[in-house]
Amino acid sequence: MALIDLPARTVRIRIVYYGPAFGGKTTNLRQIAARVPPHARGDLASLVGDDDRTVFQDDLTLDLGEVGGWQMHAVLSSVPGQPRFERTRIAVLQGADGVVFVAD
Repeated sequence: MALIDLPARTVRIRIVYYGPAFGGKTTNLRQIAARVPPHARGDLASLVGDDDRTVFQDDLTLDLGEVGGWQMHAVLSSVPGQPRFERTRIAVLQGADGVVFVAD
């Protein structure tokens, strides 16, 4: 569910990139981060294992600017696709406002 801060007039949404292992979820976020100007995004935060695969989730925060006097922010998250991380995927999806299914 979107987080709305009335006094600060900000809205923050979470979009989750979901799909199978090696489907391109983290690659999608890396490409978005590479194309969005640094002043309009945070750093891509990733928790990866020894094999350079996502262990928990990746997060990229975007500043979407102002709409109707409200500052809009989006957090793009990807979940690990490996079957052993099913509980992690469920936990991350709990707060999602939207889902992008990615498969290669």
